[in-house]
Amino acid sequence: MHEPRARAPGVCCERVPRPLLLLALLLACTPEASNETGAPDTSTGPASTTETPTSSTTSPTSLTSTVDPGDTSTGGAVCGDGVLDPGMLCFDARRSFEAGMTPVALAVADLDLDGLLDLVVVDIGGKRVHRLRGVGGAEFTAMEPLPSFFQPRGIVVADLDMDARPDLAVADLVAANEGSHDLGVSLADGPGSFAPVVFHPVGLAPYDLAIADFDGDGAHDLASADKDSGTVSVLLGDGAGGFGEAVSYPVTMEPRTISVGDLDGDGRLDILIASYTYPNLNVLLGQGDGSFAEKPGHVPTSVGMYAVVAVDLDHDGALDIVGVDHDEREVVVIRDIGPDKLPTFNRFPVGLDPVDLLVVDLDGDGARDLVTADASSGAITVLRADP
Repeated sequence: MHEPRARAPGVCCERVPRPLLLLALLLACTPEASNETGAPDTSTGPASTTETPTSSTTSPTSLTSTVDPGDTSTGGAVCGDGVLDPGMLCFDARRSFEAGMTPVALAVADLDLDGLLDLVVVDIGGKRVHRLRGVGGAEFTAMEPLPSFFQPRGIVVADLDMDARPDLAVADLVAANEGSHDLGVSLADGPGSFAPVVFHPVGLAPYDLAIADFDGDGAHDLASADKDSGTVSVLLGDGAGGFGEAVSYPVTMEPRTISVGDLDGDGRLDILIASYTYPNLNVLLGQGDGSFAEKPGHVPTSVGMYAVVAVDLDHDGALDIVGVDHDEREVVVIRDIGPDKLPTFNRFPVGLDPVDLLVVDLDGDGARDLVTADASSGAITVLRADP
């Protein structure tokens, strides 16, 4: 049981219907403004004392609950009562789970088919992919790491070959003058077992991955953020684990993370792109056939943002943007976005140098939890929702 926390009154603001809100986010297709701030190298970091992930509790003080500014009544709603009250953001004290040397990317799936979600963590410093088995209640224990990859950086988990078993796809990060610049795809060949990696060329230094059906044929497709070439590469899948030649689209300089969703409400999947070094989020509008607009739109933000996700985090029916601020070591939730509205920001501290983010209901209570990959902590942070 959690001690209930009182709900603070908010300030009344007019709500904007979701389609108008989404359209308001997509501004004119203009080039990104240049910023000369350099991004830190996350390929190294303090080593963990063990390479097997273990669980430990940190930061015992619960995080502050916040209220949607569009709700002016307290209504007796409190965090911890088990009710998904629209507009409330409630989280337990954060928990930390060790994940190798330098965790930089995250994915979630039921890898062992036991009905509980597991976490997959890319450890670029240890050149490994760690797996944390879910045991319920947003708690995890170690699984055997996957064999070494060549500087793995991004990862997605999906049933690429339609055999009802989740497969892994890993992006390899290499310097512009060094390596292969490709995506490595490893198909599952048994419970918790994977076939040798097959590599697919993309742009320079793929930094992150997303998986979705961009052309509506029922097969999974891949998209990568290619940091050194300033592009997003899209590879259409054949439904059997194979992928076509990559098609590249120019976006912001040094794109680092991508997210997929129907951002303009036209029924077609779009791609949201973030760059740590340069301001503004880019949006590639999808055409529904696997292709995208030649020039990206953009959503204004400051520098310092890594992973971003567009999702209704507070269950109020309006789109929020959730991201990690690497420099401030926080999860940032941006709400009340739209015409004639002042955006509100909620911030939740996590570990050292967060560079990736998951927004997912880990424990099946209907509320979305947050997971960050904290590159300089050798660990991941779990913020479990406490509705």
